Amino acid sequence: MREVEFFYDMRSPYAYFAWHRRRLLEDAGIRILFKPISIDVLLNLQAGREPWAEYIDPLAPPKRQHLLADIPRMAAYWKIPITGPRGFKPRSKRAMCVATRLFLDGVDQREFVDAAFKALWIDSQDIDDEAVLGNITSSLSLHLPSDGVEQAALAELTALTEASYQEGVFGVPSFRHGGKVYFGADRMDVLAAELAGR
Repeated sequence: MREVEFFYDMRSPYAYFAWHRRRLLEDAGIRILFKPISIDVLLNLQAGREPWAEYIDPLAPPKRQHLLADIPRMAAYWKIPITGPRGFKPRSKRAMCVATRLFLDGVDQREFVDAAFKALWIDSQDIDDEAVLGNITSSLSLHLPSDGVEQAALAELTALTEASYQEGVFGVPSFRHGGKVYFGADRMDVLAAELAGR
């Protein structure tokens, strides 16, 4: 079976769109390997900063305005529900640490990622909040580190992100197959078409 790597961070609305659109690949018989990484670490690496340096928005104001207009436009185009987050900036470090632990333990991430994406982008809940994340993990009978961010998992998330960056991944969502990187939820169509032609 053909395999595609899917690099994601749950704080990205476009990763949320790609998560919904993954059936475009799955229905074509493609196995997806879901790889959790941190967009904050990626952006810091690109800027030559330490992986977890304080976040600095890399977007110029016109591009930020375009992004804010583009998110609801693409949601409507793809018929994907999105209402959050309202009143706070999306953060995902704790949730991505849980996803990393599941990935490295060989546990299927899909139920957890489904629930976390829904909590953030539909229910407008802060998935970096311990109580919110605790509700998600307990509902799925998953272990949540007592401090919310297990240092080993954070180090592993950082290492996964650094390795992905060295392999050409510079943003999320990204997909990789045959040594080529496809960036963006809209590039899934290109990837699916190329794989269908093989």
